[in-house]
Amino acid sequence: MPLPKPKPSHMIWGTAAVLLAAVLAWMLWPRPMRVETAVIDTGEVRVDIADEGRTRIHDVFVIAAPVSGELQRIAVEPGDRVVKGQAVASIYPASPALLDARTAAQAQAGVLAASAALRSAEADMALARRDQVRTKVLFDRGFASPAALDTVNAAFDAARATVAARQAALKQAEVAAGTPGSETGVVTQVKSPVSGQVLRLYQQSETVTPAGSPLIDIGDPADLEIVAEFLSQDAVQMHPGQPAFVENWGGTGRIPAHITRIEPYAHTKVSALGVEEQRVNVIARLDSPATAPVLGHGFRVDLRVVLSDRPDAVRVPVDALVRDGADWAVFRVIGGKAQSARVRVGDAGDHYRQVFAGVKPGDTVIVFPPDSLKSGMAVHGQAAR
Repeated sequence: MPLPKPKPSHMIWGTAAVLLAAVLAWMLWPRPMRVETAVIDTGEVRVDIADEGRTRIHDVFVIAAPVSGELQRIAVEPGDRVVKGQAVASIYPASPALLDARTAAQAQAGVLAASAALRSAEADMALARRDQVRTKVLFDRGFASPAALDTVNAAFDAARATVAARQAALKQAEVAAGTPGSETGVVTQVKSPVSGQVLRLYQQSETVTPAGSPLIDIGDPADLEIVAEFLSQDAVQMHPGQPAFVENWGGTGRIPAHITRIEPYAHTKVSALGVEEQRVNVIARLDSPATAPVLGHGFRVDLRVVLSDRPDAVRVPVDALVRDGADWAVFRVIGGKAQSARVRVGDAGDHYRQVFAGVKPGDTVIVFPPDSLKSGMAVHGQAAR
């Protein structure tokens, strides 16, 4: 007896069920995880530290006014070259201060009193001189004793000293009163102690200046150094002679330099976040000042100090490293699967870290491995950009 033919509707439903099962199987089938990969290679691994710094001329000479007086307008300008011994400023004696009527009257009265005392002293000296002459004549004729002659000689010397004192008192009174002719008229020339360049003028226009007031800063721009404030825990890793680079100086490229001194005294500085930090001044100098870009005194720059530099190290991207307990590990891609491998690492730079064991040049590792990645999982790698 022939079997009954299946109905068309049954065939349609059967086919749909098979297709649905195939789609579900395809959807549930585990797919390789898409990851970014990188290749282990050999190259430079540089460890450096950068911080903000300032340029400064090593020896800045501050020229100050040696005397009080009227400072004449300074002719030199910032940037001008000067030589040692060149006159850069002139100071004239200051004019007498203006006095009010009462003070002026008192000062004039003092001048008159001093003048009268001088005339009196001069009269006493003239009398003492005449007594000296008469007594000397009598002594020569034998009518005066040696004691009498000594007395008149001493009286004359005392009168002459009194006249000198009265003359000085009159001069002081005239100066206090501002009498014309009481000024000395001596002009003081302020000279540069060294050859260099004018850096700054504290006062250019004519004015009355007291003794010791700063007038001009002079220095040699070729004698330039960089001062950067590093954290104390970073400064202890540095030593004189280490290579460094000046960055962000206003142009392109980096200027080679080297460390010359690490100051032994730290100071407290409050950061922008309000945190107290111990900072140490690290001093650097340019390797080739003659060919370096022109920088002035007090320019802002960044100083990058190279702590270590390994040019041919086996290196792994720092983004490929993950923690494995107290050790470091990477995920290698072997046969389309991720395999965890512990590595022994060394110095770390900004992008790469030196590796001594666990991987070799040419191995492919996963960069930025997700937390869900486990060893043995299938992966589909794509080279990291």
